[in-house]
Amino acid sequence: MTQSSEARSRAQAEDLPDVRIDFDVETPMRDGVILRSDIYRPAGPEPVPALLTRGPYDKRVSHRSHMGLDIRAATARGYAVVVQDVRGRFASDGEFIPTPTQQVEGPDGYDTIEWIASQPWCSGAVGMYGASYLSLTQLIAASERPPSLRAIVPEKTGYPARGALLLDSILIMWTAGQARDWLEKAMQRQAAGEKEAAILREVMMNPQAAVRHLPLNDMPLMNIGGLSTFQETITRLQTQGRPDIAAIDIPVLIVSGWYDMGTTDTAEIYATLLERAAGPGHEANIIFGPWDHGNSSYALGEVYFGPFASNQLAEIPGLYLDFYDRHLKGDTTKPAPGARYFLMGANEWRSTPTWPPAHHDTAMYLQSGGAANGSHGDGRLGPEPAPGGMPADRYRYDPHDPAPSFGGRYFDMGGSRAGPYDQRRVEERDDVLVYTSEVLDAPLEITGSVRLKVFVSCSTPDTDLVLKLCDVSPDGLSHNVVDEFFRCRWRDGFDKTRLFEPGEVYEFDIDMGPIAHLFQPGRRLRLQVTSSAFPHYDRNMNTGHPIGVDATGLVAEVSLFHDAERLSRLILPVVNP
Repeated sequence: MTQSSEARSRAQAEDLPDVRIDFDVETPMRDGVILRSDIYRPAGPEPVPALLTRGPYDKRVSHRSHMGLDIRAATARGYAVVVQDVRGRFASDGEFIPTPTQQVEGPDGYDTIEWIASQPWCSGAVGMYGASYLSLTQLIAASERPPSLRAIVPEKTGYPARGALLLDSILIMWTAGQARDWLEKAMQRQAAGEKEAAILREVMMNPQAAVRHLPLNDMPLMNIGGLSTFQETITRLQTQGRPDIAAIDIPVLIVSGWYDMGTTDTAEIYATLLERAAGPGHEANIIFGPWDHGNSSYALGEVYFGPFASNQLAEIPGLYLDFYDRHLKGDTTKPAPGARYFLMGANEWRSTPTWPPAHHDTAMYLQSGGAANGSHGDGRLGPEPAPGGMPADRYRYDPHDPAPSFGGRYFDMGGSRAGPYDQRRVEERDDVLVYTSEVLDAPLEITGSVRLKVFVSCSTPDTDLVLKLCDVSPDGLSHNVVDEFFRCRWRDGFDKTRLFEPGEVYEFDIDMGPIAHLFQPGRRLRLQVTSSAFPHYDRNMNTGHPIGVDATGLVAEVSLFHDAERLSRLILPVVNP
């Protein structure tokens, strides 16, 4: 430790008097690159287990997890905390790649974990924690099976792009934020200057203006920080670096939110973990709260869920430490968390051994007289199949006048509002199909994954499907409960582009993701179907061309069929029907 590091250790120890702090501790990777960490540990002489978090957000400010695990609590419980800048970020050497890949974060995570375990202050047991990008570095490292890694807690995890760009949040604001570190280093070697700095300032001041730039590939931000074309960015997100979840052979506690941008992928990761062979090393646990990607409080959007919805009053930080005690210290008195979830509508926590709990898949059928456009139309959700001869519903999706991204499973960073919001401003549009149930005369609990089976044709080579299930109050207030995005060209996988044939009808079975919600008596269910949620998702220009190249799009004529031969229907996971 350098003299300046010792001075900072003494100064910071005034706030953490029982903690030793070492700054910028060097760890060599197998290729010789040096990564640097800040290490917080109990001041006593006994070796302790270590908790590691690895991310690109500057270790000086990213040591706290979204859910509240902090250094004081962890060190007081007898853990060291290691906070590392990933390769190429802030204090660490090397070149940064904007998305976490197996090829980089796998070896770097493995080497860091085994280096920590070999230190005299470590007991040899290592756990990991962290949200978002820091959750992915956990999954990637765990899939490499480092011998000293005993448990991980990935928060708000998954790869949520769904074949589209999370435009205003990640590709604009997140990228601009990450480019600041790149810009500082580039300016030091005179590889960038005021021109690049001005672009970043403009983007961060007004991301909603930046998203409207067409074609996307010509956006000035694309020349900063090593970004590639948008098509290449999507390919990297969807096909590169995704870890082999089934290879993870240690206990996992996943934490997510009903309005997180990656909830559907989170549930898929958990399901894969459950499929592993039984055994204590294959323990899988999950927590779902009423949160978005960055929020873990008692309110979100326009809805107050009650004080015990917050991570603190739900005692999530203590549950983390109990989980680590169980697997890093061998304290078998601490039970496995299993599955805990917050039932919205009832606003209470529930527990079950595994997710989802027992339920009965129940269909609600889409019906109309062919005019389900907007909430003023005739779209209905009914318990019985549609009668024969029921006409299709049609809407025109114009990429130059897209439906807005207002309320949903978004990353609340660039302007699109995440969480539950009144959807009437969206449902008034004629390019949004709206199907509403009769008023409920009894409570209806749905807990599990919602699916939509739908028959669609399109006049253009490609389009998107954006789906929302809403809870409608007696006074007409419509709050989104669960939503999903589906880019049709990649319906068979991101490595199999399949465009539409005009006039052909396609059947889609779309997983809208997991949810736990109680519809109270007197309320109604409502389904929205449209083709855009802009600017959270990039607008599909409908041309079938690579993403990012079009300055002008095509208007898509989309038809949704729900006759006796093509039963478009919503599949609800009903508990105690």
